[in-house]
Amino acid sequence: MGAMEQEREEEREQMLGKDAARKTQPVDPWDRSTPGRENNTEKLPSLEDHLAHAELGWYQGKIFLMASLLVAADGMEMTVISLLRKPLSKEWGLNDNEFSALGSTVFAGLLIGNLMGGFLADMYGRKHCMIGVSLLFCIFGVLSALASNVWIFAVARFFTGMGVGSMVPVSDSHLLEWSPSASRAKIAMTLTGVAFAFGAAFACVAGIWVHDIGGEEWWRWMLLVCILPGLVSLPLCYFFLPESPHFLMVHGRVEETEVLLRQLAECNGKPPLRDGRVAHFHSPVESCGGWKPLEIFGRELRATSIYCTVVWCVCGFTYYGHIFVYPVLLEDIYNMQVKEAYSTVLISTLVEISAVVGCMVLMDIEGIGRRGAMALGFLFAWLAASLIPLSQNLTQFIALNSALRGIIEGPFTMIYIFAGELFPTTHRGTAVAFCNSFGRIAAMVSPMVCMELYHIHYWYPFFLFGTLSFGGLLSSAFFTRETLNEPLIMYTDEVERDAGVPRCLRPPP
Repeated sequence: MGAMEQEREEEREQMLGKDAARKTQPVDPWDRSTPGRENNTEKLPSLEDHLAHAELGWYQGKIFLMASLLVAADGMEMTVISLLRKPLSKEWGLNDNEFSALGSTVFAGLLIGNLMGGFLADMYGRKHCMIGVSLLFCIFGVLSALASNVWIFAVARFFTGMGVGSMVPVSDSHLLEWSPSASRAKIAMTLTGVAFAFGAAFACVAGIWVHDIGGEEWWRWMLLVCILPGLVSLPLCYFFLPESPHFLMVHGRVEETEVLLRQLAECNGKPPLRDGRVAHFHSPVESCGGWKPLEIFGRELRATSIYCTVVWCVCGFTYYGHIFVYPVLLEDIYNMQVKEAYSTVLISTLVEISAVVGCMVLMDIEGIGRRGAMALGFLFAWLAASLIPLSQNLTQFIALNSALRGIIEGPFTMIYIFAGELFPTTHRGTAVAFCNSFGRIAAMVSPMVCMELYHIHYWYPFFLFGTLSFGGLLSSAFFTRETLNEPLIMYTDEVERDAGVPRCLRPPP
């Protein structure tokens, strides 16, 4: 018995010694290997902490390059179709209504592609979606240039539009999810605004050049030029584009996220924060009853969905309606040739870039923010559209039209960033695509509506543009959510019920 008691006493002293040794050693609160902390991630850095630590650098730069090629392709496509009225009408004997219907097939493709792209991006990832739409865009862009009749051309343009439809919303969401909150708006605005405008400007410059050297079928060469950004981006996205860390996190792929976060920090010249380990407090969507797309209509996101839909409808109709009808007015009212119309549209495109830069500054100012900058954009767009019918000569007409197109580009660009920040990661692609799809519908009908109004009186389209801009101003005034300096939300349950609705208009709990 004495020997057994002595043995137990020695074991007890050894255990006390080990415990004392543990107490004297520093404990890393971030270390998952610390006993009892295997499943405790409350003190690990969040995904936003990692992004803020790595800051903007070469890693986001390569993502921006690939995304900007896709967005520039969108800008080129939206510009070129409105400037092909005369050559296509001559090639296949189209009247104005038939040409308007042909333009609408592109927007119909944009609508379908937009809806499919957002859904696929939330289900299978941003990277796979961007690769798929690039491939679709390139294949049918080539077929458009080779079309032997108007029916083949219309079908090819529809599928080209499907490819273009997802380029801006998916690319923008992907870039937002890789950007630190402090610089998120600026880099995303540069993508959706400046890259789009540069694409449109490049289409104008290329159109002037191809028109001079391309002969009777110069428009076919022009369509081939427009797919160049997509051709360049396709292999780059396949080999070098990383998946969104937000997408990986909400699907429980934490280890893949941590690998990418280490690559992010090292590429940007920063030591990885806690070796890339990241806190994750929420179960993957697959273990929470699955992904529910209809949550964008729930009380948490309903007002946000309505607001974003209204804004996209206003911007889509006004921007694309103006792109379509403005060259027609220059050719018919002021007797401009196609080459001169390209040059004039180029002026409007350059004004767009200035407006986007101004919005980038305004939306990061405390007291203005995203919502205030949206309201100011709609206010000035309303004023510009109202003044165009009062223009007395060509110079005033060009100046006011350039102002209208440049100004409406401000809120049109901002809503991609604002919506991306308003919706959670689980539904960001689907929600942005759904709301934007109504803007695509508005864009789809805008050529026909604007041409009908033009045939009644050539000022009527501008009355409609002004009315819609005033509606956008009112919607921004009544919407109450703001995202300035806020981290991206990942799940719907992070949003309060009836968010965005003024307190006086909220239903009882």
